[in-house]
This record gives sequence, structure tokens and C-alpha cells, in this order.
Amino acid sequence: MSLVRAAAEGIRFAVVRTTDGTYRDRTYRSHIDDALSAGLDVAAYHYLRSPSEGTTVAEQVSASVSVMGANVVPIWIDCETPAGLSVADVRAAVSEYRSRGVPVSGVYTYARYWRWRMGNPDSREFGSLWLANYGLDIPGTPAEIYRGDSAGVWSRRVGGQSPVMWQFGSNAQVAGFAVDINAVRG
Repeated sequence: MSLVRAAAEGIRFAVVRTTDGTYRDRTYRSHIDDALSAGLDVAAYHYLRSPSEGTTVAEQVSASVSVMGANVVPIWIDCETPAGLSVADVRAAVSEYRSRGVPVSGVYTYARYWRWRMGNPDSREFGSLWLANYGLDIPGTPAEIYRGDSAGVWSRRVGGQSPVMWQFGSNAQVAGFAVDINAVRG
């Protein structure tokens, strides 16, 4: 996917995956380079797996930091594994990243997961909130499907805070691909 083309279509930022558990995304570095050359703001995310799935939090963070190499950007902790996570797992991931010099932006989750799987802890200790809430999840360009800064999701509180970023779909057409699409209010 060309992030230069995405920028030409009006995209202003990209969040690039480093890892899913200990699986290392081989396109991280090329996507970061592409995003930066396009003038996009960039961040990364790590899909945090439960230690019950076979890897420790420390092993996962180590893999993620290894993928970043010299291309360190702020990281989001993706909290949605069906195996479940504990607050201690998220806390350990945040601590591991910070101890390795990686700034943590916050957690990515959806309201039902955070409330029912995690027990609705205060998410502010982990940083900001990036909330997934697709609604109808219709296809189209980001401009066609974004419900705007006045959408009710922006005032929805999860874990004691409202989101700073909203993933509002997974069928957005960007640079010739159907992708997850996000907005930052404003």
C-alpha cells in the first residue's frame, strides 16, 4: 500500500503494526519510511496477546522493539485478544515499552472488550484512548463514511476517558485497498 498515494487522497496520519504477539510485521520499516516521505504523522501499534497464548509480555515487547529498530515512534497497545488480558498484562507492556525508551500513546480497544473482558479499569494510567466503534461499517472513502467531529462516539467514556482517536470502519477505500480507518477529532 502506498502511503504517499494515501496522503495524496487526504490521509494525514498512519498507525503501523510492529507485532502481533511475537509475530513480526515485515512491512513495518517500509511503511514507516513511506509514511514519513509522504509527510504523514506516524505511530505504531502492538497487538498484545495474553501470556496464556504462549508468549510473555516481555517477549512480545522485545519483538516489537526489535522490529522498530532505529524507527522508534509512539506505540499504542492493542487490547482485544479473545484469550483475554488482565490489567497487569497491559501495565507490564506499558512498563516494558517505557523502560526501553518507547513512548506509549495509550490503549486501543472497543468498549465492550474494555468493560466486560478487562473489568472496565481506569484506562488513563496507560495514556490516551483509541476506541474502535464501527457502527454500520459501510464501504467508501474516509470522507464519505466519517460521521464527523460531532458524532456521539467522541463523548463516549470508556475506562474513565473519551477517545482521542476513533477507528470508525474497516472497509474504507484508501490507495486502492480496503483498510481500517481512523480519525483524530478536529
